[in-house]
Amino acid sequence: MNFIMKKNINKFFIILIIVLISIFSGYENPKLVEIPKKYFYFALKKIGLRDNFLNQQIDGLDHKEETTKSNEFRANSFSVILTKLKSFSGLSSSLIMSKNGEESEYEIFTQEGFKIEKNRISEMNLPISFYKEQAGGVKSVFTIEDENYALISAKKLSCFYASLINLRNSKEILKSKCLPDNKGIQFSGLGGAYIKTENEIILSIGVPAHKAEKISALAQKKNSIFGKMLLIENKVLLDQSQNEINYKIYSSGHRNPQGLVLIGKRLFSLEHGPHGGDELNEIIEGENYGWPIASLGTEYGTHKSYESHASDNFKKPLFVFIPAVAPSALNVCPKNLSQYYKSYDCLMGLSLKAMSILVFLIEKDTDHVVSVEKIFLNKRLRHFGLEKKGNLFLDEDENFYITADGDGLYKIKFTGFIN
Repeated sequence: MNFIMKKNINKFFIILIIVLISIFSGYENPKLVEIPKKYFYFALKKIGLRDNFLNQQIDGLDHKEETTKSNEFRANSFSVILTKLKSFSGLSSSLIMSKNGEESEYEIFTQEGFKIEKNRISEMNLPISFYKEQAGGVKSVFTIEDENYALISAKKLSCFYASLINLRNSKEILKSKCLPDNKGIQFSGLGGAYIKTENEIILSIGVPAHKAEKISALAQKKNSIFGKMLLIENKVLLDQSQNEINYKIYSSGHRNPQGLVLIGKRLFSLEHGPHGGDELNEIIEGENYGWPIASLGTEYGTHKSYESHASDNFKKPLFVFIPAVAPSALNVCPKNLSQYYKSYDCLMGLSLKAMSILVFLIEKDTDHVVSVEKIFLNKRLRHFGLEKKGNLFLDEDENFYITADGDGLYKIKFTGFIN
């Protein structure tokens, strides 16, 4: 037995003892250690054996390239061609696209903590605090100068929180305070939509709750990152010397913003309401959007109404969906559709519950929403494919790309416009 192997075995037994102590302590305090295998994986990673073990797990994941034919769906005045490219299980947290010659390449980041590429699946470099229960996981991944960052749900002992991490070194560079109601946590509300400018990023942090009053109230508290749009400078993110980055609260009073896009100088978001009341908002720096005080939706269970946005001078939404559509992404329309509707600002969203592409036409320089068209695709649509710079990715044939929950990766093209 060579020296290196003996050294690794010794390391393994030392870490194994630590793991066993952690598991043992969990008998007296079950909240201390909920998933012992998490510590086992962490031990394997520390001694360099994690990758070999993980590859055995990845081989069993459901993912494959597709050769299915395209399907055509009819919108009001054009057609939608939908083509499946890849099947994969789970939920996406981001879809980052790039070009390699004439070929479009993709990186699908999943909420479960994996990165899927054409011929490869790998594990994200996540901290041991990473927490996937209570609808948690990786909620967003974005790139700044080839550094990948992820918004995740996390847990240490009995403290549940959200953090922004650098995926290269798994360092937590922004952490929330502990959530005040552990039983009411629903991390699906964590948001994670973002837009990038030349020098900054605006990142949405939603309220991770379904109907927990103490957690929802954080959207109105200035000392909490929850329910906010945060403005972070690129140079701050890239400064590896900082343990905790500085940020500015750009807007507040948000419930669960899932889509965010800049068109011209106007910033728009798509946001989940409670029972009904999903919102399209124009985001103005310094404004408060009312959650959990104001909403046109109703409370879960009681169906009690909320206050009007006018009651406390909250910024009112541009458009409200009743019943809810569960919006999941927002972007500009592709060039051919924007040209077709050139008299208006054209936005498109994705939805989970309505299983549709949403096309918004908004009068330029006003807050008047002219129309909202739902194009039903019968799939829970999650993310648009974005370039690393954060813009909508379009290939040479005017296709854009989307993910669908528990289904796969698709490309979509708008065609057959009626003049």
